[in-house]
Amino acid sequence: MAEYSQTHVVPTEGLPAWSGPDGSVAPAANLDPGLDVMLIEEQGAWAHVRCSNGWEAWVDGRRLVASAPAPVTAPTPAPPPPAATPPPPPPGAPPPPQAAPPPQAAPAPSAPPTQPGPPSAAWGAPGAAGAAPPGVPRPTGGVQIGAGPIVALVGGLLYFIASWLAWLHFEFRGTGSVTQSFSAYDIPAHFLLDSRSESGGLSLGIVIAFFGFACLAAAVLSATNGRLGLLSVIAGGAALLVVVLFLVQTRYIIDALGPAFESGYFSVLRFGAYIALVGAIGSVVGGILSLVQKRS
Repeated sequence: MAEYSQTHVVPTEGLPAWSGPDGSVAPAANLDPGLDVMLIEEQGAWAHVRCSNGWEAWVDGRRLVASAPAPVTAPTPAPPPPAATPPPPPPGAPPPPQAAPPPQAAPAPSAPPTQPGPPSAAWGAPGAAGAAPPGVPRPTGGVQIGAGPIVALVGGLLYFIASWLAWLHFEFRGTGSVTQSFSAYDIPAHFLLDSRSESGGLSLGIVIAFFGFACLAAAVLSATNGRLGLLSVIAGGAALLVVVLFLVQTRYIIDALGPAFESGYFSVLRFGAYIALVGAIGSVVGGILSLVQKRS
């Protein structure tokens, strides 16, 4: 191990340190402001440094402040040897001329102090470079929810509420007028596969409520991780399939009733079916937006 020699100083805002040049993991420690370090090697924007206690780490080398070199002092010149005493002049001779004093050497100029660069606002964005080293994540100010999870959350909520609303409304006209409305809990779940099935068994309302809750849970998970937006796409797609099967079987009922049934197809459907359709589409769209935002 080479002998420790200070080369740089940690900037005034401190500096996060990693155990290796990999910014995808969390920093192992944070170096204190003004701490002196020794630069060992550089890999792109990363710098391998050693502290005075021997601890080594990887930091953003572009934010290190170079230490000022020690001032160079000129060596003190050796005193000249004593001059030989000239013999005394003969009587009546003029005095010898005085020798000029030797010129003195000018002091060596000292190196100008190194001015540290401006501190960065965040450890992920060095002030001089304007960008973090490759792989270093930028800090985020708290939890940030994009448009994708919000759209998926609203879609799941609408789908869940639709289970409590009316889905069908029949009106028969003859000697007397007979009307009847059905909520999702009044319709059997096997109606999705056979419109002529008998009542009883698991209700369609429970199926709608289940997929509505699944869409809500998927939207919450996609808010924490964009890759989980795929769950919203899957849950919303299954919920959309339930609504499509319901619409197809309703079409079969109206065709089977024939001329005795005067109401049109869209007059039979009620708000529950429309709201469930919008909610399922919203869950799918929200999941796609979450995936797109994660890749960007």
